[in-house]
Amino acid sequence: MDQTFQIFDGKVEKLAKLSRPKIAFGLNSPDAQILESLEKSIKYADIVLVGPEAIKDVAGFEKVISDDPESRLASMLAGGEIAGIVRGTLDDFKTFEAYQKLTGDTNTFGPGMLETPLGQHFFMSEFSNKGGWEREEKYKSAKEIAQFMEEWDFKPQIAVLTGRRHQTYPRKKHLTDKVNAILNRTYEDAEWIVEKFKEDGYEAKNWAIDANPAIEAGYNLIIPPNGMVGNQMFRMLLLCGGRILFGSYLNFSHPYEDNSRTEKDFDYHVKWLTAVINKRAKA
Repeated sequence: MDQTFQIFDGKVEKLAKLSRPKIAFGLNSPDAQILESLEKSIKYADIVLVGPEAIKDVAGFEKVISDDPESRLASMLAGGEIAGIVRGTLDDFKTFEAYQKLTGDTNTFGPGMLETPLGQHFFMSEFSNKGGWEREEKYKSAKEIAQFMEEWDFKPQIAVLTGRRHQTYPRKKHLTDKVNAILNRTYEDAEWIVEKFKEDGYEAKNWAIDANPAIEAGYNLIIPPNGMVGNQMFRMLLLCGGRILFGSYLNFSHPYEDNSRTEKDFDYHVKWLTAVINKRAKA
């Protein structure tokens, strides 16, 4: 996938250089690493920081101070004050809900692109705690991401993860207590999702708990058991020196870039958001 990523990155870079939009970044409190990252990112966009009183003394950026920064960030996007947002370190749910209330946008899917410390790249289908709890939802969002990948010339190879090992499920599938029922369901959901993707003509496999062997084997669309697990995978990847390149809400009427609140390096998020904004302008 490395060569494919290089081609993809070249397309993103080209789009990001077409124009320099004004975007907003949600910042809950000053953070030297984040600000250093954003200082690099101003080569792509003019960045307005949106946050509480705690950021008022941050130098080098235009700032919008608010007692309710999540709602303010959402209203700036919905009202067209800026071309796009990176949610940054503001609250996920409050920002998302405020934006949806203002716009009525509900149809979205969220591809997250990750980079390992070894330079491997893959997409993840669920990275927010609230997502991916039903098999139909997981299949729908992953199908949309697979189609998105194809638009950008990636060949989707789909790995579905579960809470059960292959060897364990036959021994415990009859158990119905709360925890075992949930674990069994993740395995059964994975089998159902794999069959759906095969019917659609995609390469797909139930990798059970084996996330790392799946990625090492070249699988590039990972479907975690639910968004909570996906969120934790994001965070552990960051701890180990990996990066989240982007995590977008696509199909919204305005460009909305999401992320993990534990991230420090937002350079690719800004680059990608700028590319998305410019790609829309070309359409």
